[in-house]
Amino acid sequence: MDTIRISECRLRLARKVRAHEAPQLRGFFGRKFEDEVLMHNHRPDGEPIYQYPRVQFKVLDSSAVLMGINEGSDLLQRLWLDIDQTKLGDEELGVLEAQFETRDEELHVTTEPMEYRFVTPWLALNQKNFRSYVGSRNQGFRKDELSRILVGNCLGLAKSLGIRFQDRIAADCRGLTSIKTKLKGKGMIGFVGKFSVNLKIPEYIGLGKSVSRGFGTIEKSNSEVGG
Repeated sequence: MDTIRISECRLRLARKVRAHEAPQLRGFFGRKFEDEVLMHNHRPDGEPIYQYPRVQFKVLDSSAVLMGINEGSDLLQRLWLDIDQTKLGDEELGVLEAQFETRDEELHVTTEPMEYRFVTPWLALNQKNFRSYVGSRNQGFRKDELSRILVGNCLGLAKSLGIRFQDRIAADCRGLTSIKTKLKGKGMIGFVGKFSVNLKIPEYIGLGKSVSRGFGTIEKSNSEVGG
């Protein structure tokens, strides 16, 4: 089975952090550690690096969370003791408490579907599939389209981490609902709620677009579906 190394740095700040402030966390730490490419996913010339983000910034339970994956985990282990404050917009916030843990998680195909839920909006749609999704009033088509996109997100995650699946991946997105959200000030459609897929996926990593900014964060719902 394929193993992923994950580090989680959870920061309790001087006030509770709100979910929509996760992109500001990414901006602050990207500037603070601008020489560390994995913190902002841009080359020195400013060009973006197109890979699954190895460091992700989230707000969970009103705390700021930095999630490092593989080489991103190594980076956070090296940097986390230097984090004593943050800045959200113009507001400087001290770090009252920092918790850090590193663990090994598996990413592999399962014999039965696993049930998860999106705890932050999943940005599934790009320009092409947005048109087909909103242009259809057929709810069955919409759920099938989301299921297909989710499988693609899972395969993209695995490929970026050097993992190949031998078996077919199937997902069920009937438990998702759409919500309005924003990315860089632009209105977007996001999806929250439960889904199932025949994969063991590490909790609290992201799927879909803009996972470095906290979107598409998953957690386990039940251990398995129908088993």
